[in-house]
Amino acid sequence: MPIKGSCPDNAVIENFFGLLKSELLYLREFGSFEQEMQCLRGSEPRVHEFFKEAKVMSKKKMTFTEGIKAQFSTKSLVLIPIAVGINLIGGTLCSALKLPLFLDMIGTIVIACLSGPWVSALCGLLTNVFLALVANPVYLPYAIVSILCGLVTGYMVKAGLFKKVWGAVLIWLACTVTNAISASVITVFVYGGATGVTGSSVFTATLIAATKDIAASVISSSMIENLIDKGIAFLIAFIIVQKIPKRFLSQYASDADIEDDEDDDEED
Repeated sequence: MPIKGSCPDNAVIENFFGLLKSELLYLREFGSFEQEMQCLRGSEPRVHEFFKEAKVMSKKKMTFTEGIKAQFSTKSLVLIPIAVGINLIGGTLCSALKLPLFLDMIGTIVIACLSGPWVSALCGLLTNVFLALVANPVYLPYAIVSILCGLVTGYMVKAGLFKKVWGAVLIWLACTVTNAISASVITVFVYGGATGVTGSSVFTATLIAATKDIAASVISSSMIENLIDKGIAFLIAFIIVQKIPKRFLSQYASDADIEDDEDDDEED
């Protein structure tokens, strides 16, 4: 049912009935209203067959490359600068204040819910490139981490896990593990165990001095840091997505949601 004052909602069905009457009724002459109704009833099987064929056509699976291209619609491209801007605000503030956080993934999570995993990955990549330019060049090698986190988050969102609180928690934990392991590898092999970008570098240095094990110290520090950082980011993103009007959210519905709806229709 369309909302009050929403003409575009009515336009589609009005156009359908307009075409139906033009092609089925206006080209003929009927002696009575009952004959017109009988003609309309006789058209029902053909109308159902048309929509059945249209549904089959819409359910044809796209190739992997076609699926990626489909995610980069005009609506998604418009959202990318907004999401990157949200990430840059959080990342720049944390870097400037030397906080043991990053908060540079809120926009990536939101756009993963709206546009898909590969758009989310691109958003993460652009975030790190711009952070390297405006805040600290140290961020650049971690672009691969943002890409991985965007893909993990996007595909888990596409599976429908972000609709429930427990699912959001599961994505948070998966993203935390992905980020901690991949970032630790870069920190150890590129920067020797610490970057000095956030306040957590002091904690990492303390662990290294105590344990004499660089890899274990970096992973432990990164895991604790990312649990807190990603927890805050996912909480904020979850609240934002929940506040987005369903009418707007439906325009960015993922392919997975569409397929689920079609399967439900078949069962009915």
